[in-house]
Amino acid sequence: MIKNIKIVSKHSQVMELANDLKYNMLRELIRSAATCQQLATAFGVSKQKIHYNLNKLLEEELIELVDEVTDNGKEVYYRATAKNYILDFALGEHLNEGIINGRGVIQSILESEYKLSLSMIATRILRDSLKLKARQKLLIVTGKYNFPLVEKILLEAGRLNIRTTVLYQDTELLKAKYEEYSLSAFNADYQHFNRLLKTHNVYLNLNGEARNIQLKDKDKIKLRLSHFAQSGQIIQQNKIRVAMMPGLLKDTLSEKSIASELQFWKALDIDYKELSRKTLQMCEQYRDQEYLEVRGNSSKLRFVLQHIFAETGSFTDHPCQSPVINYPGGEVLMVPAPQTMNGEIFGDVAYAFGEKIKKPRLVIENNEIKTFSAADNEKLLAQAILKGGLDGRKVALVTLGTNPNVSLANIDHSYKQKSRGLLSLYWGDNRSLGGDVAGNFEWFLQIEQPQISSK
Repeated sequence: MIKNIKIVSKHSQVMELANDLKYNMLRELIRSAATCQQLATAFGVSKQKIHYNLNKLLEEELIELVDEVTDNGKEVYYRATAKNYILDFALGEHLNEGIINGRGVIQSILESEYKLSLSMIATRILRDSLKLKARQKLLIVTGKYNFPLVEKILLEAGRLNIRTTVLYQDTELLKAKYEEYSLSAFNADYQHFNRLLKTHNVYLNLNGEARNIQLKDKDKIKLRLSHFAQSGQIIQQNKIRVAMMPGLLKDTLSEKSIASELQFWKALDIDYKELSRKTLQMCEQYRDQEYLEVRGNSSKLRFVLQHIFAETGSFTDHPCQSPVINYPGGEVLMVPAPQTMNGEIFGDVAYAFGEKIKKPRLVIENNEIKTFSAADNEKLLAQAILKGGLDGRKVALVTLGTNPNVSLANIDHSYKQKSRGLLSLYWGDNRSLGGDVAGNFEWFLQIEQPQISSK
């Protein structure tokens, strides 16, 4: 499959493209594959000259042979290696000509090649997900990598007469806040946030960078917990709607990053009303059952359901509505009752510390991990359990994905649990959902296409 982008990073590649004929040949091969004879006819030059120039372009990996297109075995077809060729400005760094606008290139690819309207997605988030109306107020906290989404939201909020406040906290600022701020400055920062929070209708946290920066100062940790408790009271008293996004958009021109971002925007490009209907329907199906049993991939796990919530990516008035939504939406959240979960689980994959653990196997008794193994990275399971503290072995949540636009491929692992048909087991803290597990570290295990029955 033809790539979206080819970075022209060698002087020899630039030299080849400086030739008018080679440059025009490449443009023709971006449009469609062609044979040597077809190019010779199109440009009115000899077949031998075209063949010579094609070989030069092949040597520089600017074009490639097309295996799936043949002309009865008589002619070889050539095509461009990418739809877009970007000059790496490191080649001319001494000229001080600036840098590539990576965000502009990525946005152009998403909108022109994949027909995604990022502005329309932002409008749906404001109108159909957050349920904001004209003259209401939206508070956004963001860092660098999720700012592409924030830019679209700000533009559409202006058009809808929604008033927005943005607090920008990138990695450098967060590190300074955690490591360099005095205690009084640290305290003032959180006081300022809570003052702002009181005056807004919706709080949207897109500051994914905070996941990877650890606060170690004990006095600051104690102070932050106090302010978090105050924030919770403000949210509850003022009925403020809260939404978050744990993952990060990476502003890099690589095929992998573009594929990941494409999946991210597709996951947000959803009919929120229909997603709510289907997710709430699953909650209704399970919430009055005494026991639930999970089977699949040689697994058998049974537990009593204590609480169940619908995370539909939008706010509803349903009694199963989750108190906080996490983008992209689409998930049933189940809190197992204490001392009721027993069985053996064979996962397809688990994630801890941002790394993949293949084929994890866990034996669970009374909600706690008793034994574990994995095909690789088994030591990460032990580290995750240890980092969780006293409740590090206790299962906090069982979740079911409901979003049909979330692919298991080419997307940040933070979003994968939203994929329809995927079951995830979580370790961490479930107290915000009415549970009693206070694990200090979040990690999860996943099973594709499980069978769930009620007893």
